[in-house]
Amino acid sequence: MENTRPITMSVESAQPAIQEWVSDHRKDCIEFLQDLIAIPSATTVGEDEEEIAKRIQAEMEELNYDEVFLDDLGNVHGVIEGENEGAVMLNSHIDTVGYGDRDAWEHDPYAGEIEDGTLYGLGASDMLCAMAAQVYGGGALAALDVTPKHDVYVTGELMEEVSEGHAMEFVDEELDIDLKRVVIGEASEMNVKRGHRGRCELKIELEGASCHASAPERGVNPLYHAASIVDRIEELNEETADHEFLGAGTVAATNLEVDTPSNNAVPAAATVYVDRRLTLGENEQTAHTELEDAVDAAVDEYGDDVEATIETLNFDTPSWTGYEMESKKYYPTWLLDEDHPLVQDTYEVVDSVLDSEVEITKWTFSTSGNYTMGVAEIPTIGFGPSWEEYAHTARDQVEVDDVIDACAVNAALGREL
Repeated sequence: MENTRPITMSVESAQPAIQEWVSDHRKDCIEFLQDLIAIPSATTVGEDEEEIAKRIQAEMEELNYDEVFLDDLGNVHGVIEGENEGAVMLNSHIDTVGYGDRDAWEHDPYAGEIEDGTLYGLGASDMLCAMAAQVYGGGALAALDVTPKHDVYVTGELMEEVSEGHAMEFVDEELDIDLKRVVIGEASEMNVKRGHRGRCELKIELEGASCHASAPERGVNPLYHAASIVDRIEELNEETADHEFLGAGTVAATNLEVDTPSNNAVPAAATVYVDRRLTLGENEQTAHTELEDAVDAAVDEYGDDVEATIETLNFDTPSWTGYEMESKKYYPTWLLDEDHPLVQDTYEVVDSVLDSEVEITKWTFSTSGNYTMGVAEIPTIGFGPSWEEYAHTARDQVEVDDVIDACAVNAALGREL
């Protein structure tokens, strides 16, 4: 890209100007966040992200980014041009989960209500607050006469709640971006996150033989085989690997489906779904080997009647643009060393801007870092407003002051990394 912004401000003098700009645009940023919360984008219940992507695109254009575009998948990108080759990405996903039980919400999930300095709403913590803070962090760079060291991409990522990293695979493989660093804005308690466990979604398909329930001995009941398998899956939690920083791996049976003609019949088949959280040293093969052990436990109990296949699930839902892409629902574990330059540089920026006690820690849940770092090996770090504990709950919330502080941090990260 040709850089058209003159460098009239040194990096040393830029941060006070950024802080002032962010303060002046506090109201605009929070109203933008409220707009995002008001737009339904719950991919877990079948909604898409077209409207919210275009709303973000419009805000970036209003803030005079050097370039704003929607890619073929439907991700939204705003670009601030830098001095040198290579790019830094500030990344947030723009979809949410569904709100679940509406009666559990004390505040309207789509209103973005503010009470005593706290903003409530679906996606407030996970992670529309980060998207707003990154858009306005980029807006500060666009407005001021200071050029970042490298191109800064502010990216709103699709479909993360249904397959984290799926959309980043498209960005990495299909877009011509020389991506050197990624900052993920997932809830970090305003701390720096340097990794998390991976995960794998699997299913065990069990074949049976249907018959009338009045004479169950005439058939083969896969539910009994499933019960034996689930018992063994629960025991496997005592046998997973452990890591001193990331913690232990976990395995959980999460769903059971049956193929049956009626509630008065032995089912013809059953499917057990499994969520495997993977710590360092564990991988997809680890998960498959464990489930093979669980199937063996059922064979020991029921003999040759047990017929089972184990598969890793795939994700292939078309995006809102109609683009079709398939990816495996295996998300590798990743961890940056604490002394990695990206960890230390990010810590110094966050500590300097916030002037507060900052910790270097980890996420409990999974993020798109499992692709950017776990697969593509692009050094990835985490910083964002709000707390993990509010994600996917009826208490979804973020502190308004944290959103504004995060704007200034994001501008500094874009400028310095």
